[in-house]
Amino acid sequence: MKSGSSSSVNSSAEFKAPLLENISNNCILLELEQDGFNTPDEKAEELIKNIPKLKYLFALKLLFENPFNQFSDEVLRNSLVTLADPTPFDYYGKQSVVRLELHIRTWVAVLEKICVTPMRLSKELRDKVYSSLAKFAEIHKKTTQVMQEGIDNNFRSGFNQFNQLQDNKEVGGIMKKRNYNIDFLLIHLRDTLHSLRDDETWFQEIIRRTKELLKAVLNITPGVLSKVASGVDLPNDNCSILSMLTQLRKGLKFKYPVASYYVDWRIMLIIQHNLFNWSSNTENIISIKFQEMVLMEYFWSYLEKERSNVALNSILDSQSKFDEISNKLVKVFKNTGNFINDLVENEPLALPHTLWFGILDLAQNLIHISTRKSTHGLCYYLAIESLNRAPNSFIQFKAIEILFHLHNINNQMFSIIEIDFDQYIQKLNETDSTTDVSEKEKFKNLLMFVRKKCADDFNPLNCNIEKRNRRGKGKEILEMIANEMTCPIDNEPTDQLCVLKCQHILSFNNLIKLKQKNCPKCRENFEDNDIRYLPLNVIYKYLYPQFFEAGHILTSFEIENLTNNQYDSDSDNSEVDLILTKKKKILKAVKLNPNISLQSIFQIGNPKKQHPTYQNAMKELKEKNYNNAEHWCKQFLKTFPESYSIRCILAYIYRCCDDYEKAYLHLNEAINLKEKRPIAWYIRGKIRFKQGNYNDADKDLTTSIYYKAKINNIYTILGIIYHDIFNYEYALKHFKIALKNDPNNYLCLKYCACIYEKQGKFSDTLKKLKNLLSINEKDSLILCYYGEILSEIEKYDDAITYFTKAYLIDPENVHNLTKRAIIYYILQKYDKALLDFNNVIQLDNSNILAYYCKGLVYYIMEDNSNSMVAFKKCIELDPNDDLEKMYLEDSSYYLSQISNVDYNLKCLPNYHDLIAKINQSTNIYNDKSLLFMRCKIY
Repeated sequence: MKSGSSSSVNSSAEFKAPLLENISNNCILLELEQDGFNTPDEKAEELIKNIPKLKYLFALKLLFENPFNQFSDEVLRNSLVTLADPTPFDYYGKQSVVRLELHIRTWVAVLEKICVTPMRLSKELRDKVYSSLAKFAEIHKKTTQVMQEGIDNNFRSGFNQFNQLQDNKEVGGIMKKRNYNIDFLLIHLRDTLHSLRDDETWFQEIIRRTKELLKAVLNITPGVLSKVASGVDLPNDNCSILSMLTQLRKGLKFKYPVASYYVDWRIMLIIQHNLFNWSSNTENIISIKFQEMVLMEYFWSYLEKERSNVALNSILDSQSKFDEISNKLVKVFKNTGNFINDLVENEPLALPHTLWFGILDLAQNLIHISTRKSTHGLCYYLAIESLNRAPNSFIQFKAIEILFHLHNINNQMFSIIEIDFDQYIQKLNETDSTTDVSEKEKFKNLLMFVRKKCADDFNPLNCNIEKRNRRGKGKEILEMIANEMTCPIDNEPTDQLCVLKCQHILSFNNLIKLKQKNCPKCRENFEDNDIRYLPLNVIYKYLYPQFFEAGHILTSFEIENLTNNQYDSDSDNSEVDLILTKKKKILKAVKLNPNISLQSIFQIGNPKKQHPTYQNAMKELKEKNYNNAEHWCKQFLKTFPESYSIRCILAYIYRCCDDYEKAYLHLNEAINLKEKRPIAWYIRGKIRFKQGNYNDADKDLTTSIYYKAKINNIYTILGIIYHDIFNYEYALKHFKIALKNDPNNYLCLKYCACIYEKQGKFSDTLKKLKNLLSINEKDSLILCYYGEILSEIEKYDDAITYFTKAYLIDPENVHNLTKRAIIYYILQKYDKALLDFNNVIQLDNSNILAYYCKGLVYYIMEDNSNSMVAFKKCIELDPNDDLEKMYLEDSSYYLSQISNVDYNLKCLPNYHDLIAKINQSTNIYNDKSLLFMRCKIY
């Protein structure tokens, strides 16, 4: 085996993955090309002739696993038949287990090619292939027994966790070593053959549907990011993924029963197939980096789904159940017969957590395909998480195998796995119960077995392998991942990334803040459709503690420095922001002095906030796990009973849970501890404001300002309080202070415009509305409001322009349509007025005001018939509407009078009589139209 020295490989160079020499540098495939075998079909046909030879079998596997290779139907059929033939396995040797697994993996690769190729297998062929599964299962069993009998005694003790295969020569308490990869692959083959139909090529349809949904989720076609343009928040990506999977499950129906795991497993394989195709040279829709990151997010999402079924604090809690099912499965495969006859039972038997195992197997394959260190790092953490939560030896086996494969790729960088194994053994030792053979000893034996298995896998296939031998530490693995997830603006990892056309990345939160569509780094312009959305929610969630510990994320909840720029009356979290402004300074300090510890830097500010309990509280608070956050805060108070900040945080938690009594309790304690600190006053004032207790809220917020609070949101809240109690001058005073600190404070500008309108200062109102439109020129509500103010100052033509702009943005805004119709009426453009009123009625067929105005228009146009129809519709909708009844009682008089109200009040000769008539109505105070008309006359 060749190994490169650390000096021969540049630290920044990419390294080649061992074991799987990719299609471009496999020595057998290169020899075939030199001999004139250039097409995939030609290579496959030649390799099949030498299939008993391990290197040729491995090259054939690589050939079929390459997603970009296309094969003829004939070659696929012949390869399937050849690989389903168990004849070559009529002897046992040192490489029997390696050869058997490699053979079945190649068989799987061929069947997967058939699944995504528009071809159908006949029933006879499927029967033939299916029946061979029993023979391979028997070969697997016998090979396992032979290897057990011939292995050195050092590897025989304590394998109690493996499947019990009947062997009279073995002591009953000792379990056999077993290659679980082969069990998994046989299950996969069985269920894939079950899923295939001879009556339709349904795979092509599900591939197409998956492609469409996946493109929308990743914004390859206008999808999830297109919602940003219309002002709708981006939904949580986990919801997008789960929604997509739910839709696909509904359409994924099998003619024959398959195991329950297989539906999600097949969807994952199709997702992987599409991603590989999109990153190919022919399509080139996404980069390889993007493809691998998306795959890893899906792997982690599936892991989270599987892990949710495992108790958080238990290890190997389902081992006995696994052993029982494993023994049954051996018998099921042994008795496998006719394809159709085996489909009598409702659902085929599968090992527990087969999907989990399969996801880990896909991750292991990705390790060998990828040259990206961050991908290897994510697979490392995926394996560690799986090992720590493994419910049985099945998952333990696969997690260990991944770690050894990573170690084989770079034994220095992943030397940390030996420490991980030691820590896991210690964990088992702490939780072990009294059994004949401890879980600790079982794991040690399993570890020894998988270590030797991997060595056997690596040795015969290491042709042209180049390894990187360089110094590395565990934190280097995390740093590589963090770099791939870090937004250059915030300078820290994020859970929602957007990849721009120039391939620079940006967090979604920073993307929506961009005023111009150009990359902040290279200034290249882009359009919405150029953006690729990269969801990393689950990865971020799992790696958050490691990111924080390594200094990539600052979560200190510096509540004393809350700096909200805007009060949002619809949000309960407007005063909570994680303070990230120190991030770049801290990282710069570390880079300038590598020997300085992050802890020493953090403790310059506040050593208490580096306490693990405090950090746990902040982590739970960020994730809105309020019960857990409360628990950690109370634990912190036991250590620091005089903490002011933690009491403020507890009060905030209780405020979020609407438990105001407890919130007040902790705020009062905080104020008693440190009366001259402003935060507790501010939070208490905020709660009182939310409860509508304006007088006390005013006092607390004013006190907070007195004690030098630098929170702009205080002035916004005080402005709202004074507005609501009609003290407009004081309201404007506080809004102006808030706007001085933040000129684009949308809420403050809205309130100022409203106050100026109430004061009749229409010129000032228009100025504030212009400011709002300069921030968002497509805000249809502000455009409509601008039109209303222009109407007030009788600039009707200009008003129509703004109402029309609002209409083009939001054509279903009934209020805007009504306002424009009224102006058309005033301008005597009756046809356009009628058109708008008809649109209003079409959107809201119970809109009495629209029918009333429509009746007036028809009357002015001297169309009394349609006028009566409109007024009768008003009465039909509201029998208590006295105004419409009044029209009908004496329409010849009152219609002419009332119609003139809107047209020209000054020309109304008998308005006193009309006012008297309206005042006599018994329903006046319950009828908005009567009150509206009386206001118009006045």
